Amino acid sequence: MNAQILQKVEDFGENPGNLRMFFYQPPQSSTPAGKKMPLVVVLHGCTQSAGVIAAQTGWNKLADEYGFMVIYPQQKMINNPEMCFCWYRRKDITAGKGEDESIMEMIRYVKAHVNIDSSRVFITGLSAGACMSVAMMATHPETFNAGAIFAGVPYKAALDPFTACLLMPGWIHKSPNKWALKITKQNPGFQGSYPRMIIYQGKNDPIVNRRNGVELVKQWTRLHRVALDPSETIMHFAGTRDIERQSFRNEQHQEQVVFYKINHLSHAYLINPGHCINEGGKRGIYSKDKNYFSTWWTAVDFGLTNAQHIEGKPTVESEEKNLEFSVPLHEQSTYNWTYPGDCKVVSGLGTYRLVLDWGSQEGTISVEETTATGCRLPSLPLKVYLLKKTP
Repeated sequence: MNAQILQKVEDFGENPGNLRMFFYQPPQSSTPAGKKMPLVVVLHGCTQSAGVIAAQTGWNKLADEYGFMVIYPQQKMINNPEMCFCWYRRKDITAGKGEDESIMEMIRYVKAHVNIDSSRVFITGLSAGACMSVAMMATHPETFNAGAIFAGVPYKAALDPFTACLLMPGWIHKSPNKWALKITKQNPGFQGSYPRMIIYQGKNDPIVNRRNGVELVKQWTRLHRVALDPSETIMHFAGTRDIERQSFRNEQHQEQVVFYKINHLSHAYLINPGHCINEGGKRGIYSKDKNYFSTWWTAVDFGLTNAQHIEGKPTVESEEKNLEFSVPLHEQSTYNWTYPGDCKVVSGLGTYRLVLDWGSQEGTISVEETTATGCRLPSLPLKVYLLKKTP
């Protein structure tokens, strides 16, 4: 994919950051008439463009499948010779100013011209685009449902090029409270929920040190008032040896922050070229084939897909009987369930609907769907908690 298949908007409103706007809208057949579409904002990294990031990430393929719209803001060389978004300049990461305001004007333009679901607006980016995504979530928390950050840093971790150079190697550390204050001070009257934060960080990144992912977790767990210790850790996530997934949940067991730690990954997206819907991405300087299509999994984390979230009770009693867990039924698909060892299967092995008698321990339910064409679609695991008994 390249910039030629993206639509360019010359006049999208006030543009104090002097950015370019491209967008992709799926065919009308992807979205039923009258239905509001989700919106994803995708920010490229340094030396990239809207067309390059569209090709490497494969977001347009998923937009066609699931019926959402994508905005691709693009930097200009006159603003930054390396084509980086200016996430380290105060004037560009303050609400109503600079690049921050230009991106918001793009969102407003699309909302004025397309039937957008305002409760389902998401943002994601790589490197400088990741850092700007954090800034957008911090300055406009009412706008975004969630964001996915690939090799990013905390909001206002640097406000000049010199500090940015100290930050990249991971030399700037702060307490969770100090990090969170940098955001709450921007929104003194905000009473709503902050966007959910999804973080990807390569452990071998030579540009954005892995420590920055930890600092970002500290900032956003504090912002969401959840514990800094993960609620759940899944090793070899989605059957991928190098991926560890940490989940940070609130008291209602809702994920607020997710942290993906990736072994043997430098400064890049994770891709898995192929024909299946959960395969895609294009090889490039800032993408690496890890047998894992991170864009698809980001869509799963955003809730944009319609197939991979398991329905079932997240809190059960010890030894509770006849618990049902299910995913949407697709004809000719088979379903391979994984469940705690002390659970007893009542019915449904191999089908979309599994019924269990629960055991005495908390545990995780997951399922892998194999379609009629041989595509294997793993689910996002469902953590099942035991109901606490009152004394």
